[in-house]
Amino acid sequence: MDRNVLHRFFAGTASFEEEEAVCDWVDASDKNREELIRERKYFDVLLLHKTKNSSMVQSGHRFSLPFVIRESLKIAAAISVLVVSALYIYNNVAKPAPVLAMNKLVVPPGQRANLTLSDGTNVWLNACSEMTYPASFSEDTRRVSLKGEAYFDVSKDVEHPFVVQTKKCDIKVLGTEFNVRVNESELDCEFSAALLEGSIELINKMKPGPSIRLAPMPKAEWTGGKMMVESIRNLDDYRWKEGLICFENIRFADLMKRFEKTYDIRIVIQNKSLHDYKCSGKCRVSDGVDFILQVLQRSTRFTFSRSDDNTIIYIK
Repeated sequence: MDRNVLHRFFAGTASFEEEEAVCDWVDASDKNREELIRERKYFDVLLLHKTKNSSMVQSGHRFSLPFVIRESLKIAAAISVLVVSALYIYNNVAKPAPVLAMNKLVVPPGQRANLTLSDGTNVWLNACSEMTYPASFSEDTRRVSLKGEAYFDVSKDVEHPFVVQTKKCDIKVLGTEFNVRVNESELDCEFSAALLEGSIELINKMKPGPSIRLAPMPKAEWTGGKMMVESIRNLDDYRWKEGLICFENIRFADLMKRFEKTYDIRIVIQNKSLHDYKCSGKCRVSDGVDFILQVLQRSTRFTFSRSDDNTIIYIK
């Protein structure tokens, strides 16, 4: 099968005849199906290569593996894009229904990803996040599923609402900018949606009832079995997509968990008195975790060291 045809198929720009040809080709043999999956992975490597901010994080400190090799392995791990369904479903008269190809993008610790969906919606995914989305939106409602944290700049389309599905809540929008965080246990918050532009509607899946409609600049959080709505106090909380780490009045232990995700490293706090110490500050991801810890040492007393293989930081 011609590579250009397959790439148009993945991008959702193939003609009906090309889609039909690809599906017939995939149905023909397991070998063809394996080739489709290999080509899908290659296609998404090219996609992430064009990402604005997918450059590797450097801390300027020694590593147990050569830096380039280690970071290459990270990027390879990030390309966990799966073709969930790329086949036609035939009815009794063998007439094919529209094809529906679903992708899953998994972002491991230490990485961020930025992609544009087929409708023009721009999405940033934070570390330890995953999103399932169609190669091309073909239904009345544009649906994606999210675990972790993402920032959405949704392309407006009144006739085709955009829905972000999460375990706790579904978020329905027409065209807006908002940040979603799911299962952030270090912040004692299982779900958070912050609206920066437009409007969104929250549908609570844990306690069915009237939906919650938000106007610009509030945030809704599911904490302790309740949904709370309040004003956004600090926009810096949503600048992670710019490569910034911003924190205000956060527990030291929770901040270290955030560093673990950001820098793909384990942090062991041996000084128990530090756990509840409250921290505030702002830094660049590119500053590196060692430099940030040195800055934190100016406000509270502790020492830190790395393990021999550089995979663990001990804080004493």
